[in-house]
Amino acid sequence: MSASRARPRQGPNAYADPPAAAQTARVLAAEKRIGYVAHLLDDLVAVPGTRSRVGLDPLIGLIPFVGDFVTSIVGMWIVLEAARFKLPGIVLVRMVMNTGADFLIGLVPFLGDLFDLVYKANTRNLELFHKHAADPGASTTGSTAFVFGILLVFAGMIWIGITLASRFLSMVIG
Repeated sequence: MSASRARPRQGPNAYADPPAAAQTARVLAAEKRIGYVAHLLDDLVAVPGTRSRVGLDPLIGLIPFVGDFVTSIVGMWIVLEAARFKLPGIVLVRMVMNTGADFLIGLVPFLGDLFDLVYKANTRNLELFHKHAADPGASTTGSTAFVFGILLVFAGMIWIGITLASRFLSMVIG
């Protein structure tokens, strides 16, 4: 081989763009960190006789308010980690809503802990991170529909509340 000819690259990433390869390595490292935390909080132990798994989130959530607050802080770390990768804003909003629902519903004794067993907000956020960090051009239609659907439900609840309050006041006042 002559000195003027460059040696061809070898290996699975032989022709990969070095900055893209570095970004992929960063995404994989972050996904591993987020996956570890999500697994710890949502899927740590298999429930014997079922295909279900349970993590520390519902167990820590048994401690009134403090448990849900602590697991929500860890859940927000996942969102902040995702924000470092410039995920679309609507996806980050959905991740915050997942963590917020986990916190708010988790505050309800017993019912909140059952919700933690089923909803697994951290695992949902990991899936969103994987989809949008691995493929920055991935569709955000699902997240947009989810966020606007939740906002529509809240607007409907407020409208019903105002309507019921006005009817009640008109009955009381006359």
